[in-house]
Amino acid sequence: MRWRRTEQATDDVGGMKVCDLTGPQCSDRFGVGAADLGAMTDLPGGEIISVFGDTYRDARAGSPDWRSPVILIGHRDDAGQLVWDRAGGPDPEYARQLWPYVHDSPPWRSGGFSTVIPSDILRVGDDLFLHVMVIRGFPHVHWTEIWRSSDGGVTWGHMGRDAVFGADLYGGFAQSWTWDFDPDDGWVYVMSSAFQSGSGMILRRVRPAGIGDRHLYETWGFRDGRWDWGNPPTVITPQGELWRETTFRRLRGTAGVGWVLGGYCISDRGLSYRVLADPTDDVGARVKTMPISEISDWGKEDHPAGRVAQAYGGYIVPGSSLDTPGGIHLAVSQWNTRTHWPYRVMQFATTLSSPPTTSSDTARTVRQIDDWLVTLERLRASGTADEVARAERSLRELREAMRAAPGQAG
Repeated sequence: MRWRRTEQATDDVGGMKVCDLTGPQCSDRFGVGAADLGAMTDLPGGEIISVFGDTYRDARAGSPDWRSPVILIGHRDDAGQLVWDRAGGPDPEYARQLWPYVHDSPPWRSGGFSTVIPSDILRVGDDLFLHVMVIRGFPHVHWTEIWRSSDGGVTWGHMGRDAVFGADLYGGFAQSWTWDFDPDDGWVYVMSSAFQSGSGMILRRVRPAGIGDRHLYETWGFRDGRWDWGNPPTVITPQGELWRETTFRRLRGTAGVGWVLGGYCISDRGLSYRVLADPTDDVGARVKTMPISEISDWGKEDHPAGRVAQAYGGYIVPGSSLDTPGGIHLAVSQWNTRTHWPYRVMQFATTLSSPPTTSSDTARTVRQIDDWLVTLERLRASGTADEVARAERSLRELREAMRAAPGQAG
């Protein structure tokens, strides 16, 4: 799997806790005493739907009534806090598992897998799509699959065998998904990574009508000196970055539309985010910010300063906006793996800015120069003299175009 080479330094920005989203006095009346994750989207009527992973009745991971995935539905109050109104699934009073299966364990005689963990939830029109990872002993992904609801998350149906994806697809880089729909061009864009130990991300796209058919997804990759759809996938994040739970959302700000990409970055030891101009933007050229630092010492937590023990997740809360102080809200998980409480989701607020405006032609030329530098390095190591000469000529022509562009100093 190829990697992009460029990257920007990480800037630490503040993340301030707003409230707890799961646990006593906020979700336990729906049978959600302990839960994690909480990827979200909005419903057509403006409500917020959130899907959680392994969930338990009492305020402790491992307590009775293990379920996953489960759903809560609510709204943001006047202070911006997310408040739950009802459960998704068949019982609005109790967050039941969305479909029946047995939480199996070795020697795997009752179904063959231990749990089903949600990656992300997507809405296109009136339809909800839920991508999940089938786990055979955490954190090993057995396969992944997509379920659909057409009634606001009450009932869910499997989309069929073409909506099942092997855990080894694209070298394992298509296990944990995050996705969003662009109404301007009609595509659903999918960012994905390996779940077990984290990885870089790859990008795919699919039309809404093809979501349930794995053969209709197009990959974004670099080949023969250029990026294009249909090429074998290239890792779009800088080399060395390891991502696990991720979020990708199209948001508006005072400067227009931006695409927020981020989540739990294992290599950063925190929740990190970038704002892209579009899904195919050069990820490494965008500044990465880290509003939540993941620490291991529970005695040194500082939630007002964004220091959270054993933090992960970090999903965008609907209603978030760019370029507004405290306008980005995040669903942040934490799990004390020694005592098994806290095991919860919290709401944090931070600020993210729209990407700097650059002419599309200039931005495209800058990206092409970077890509040809990668190609030239490869050809100098293993290509022919003619291939090297052609690459050098293309690079010279691009640099001349940059110097000739208005406002460019060369």
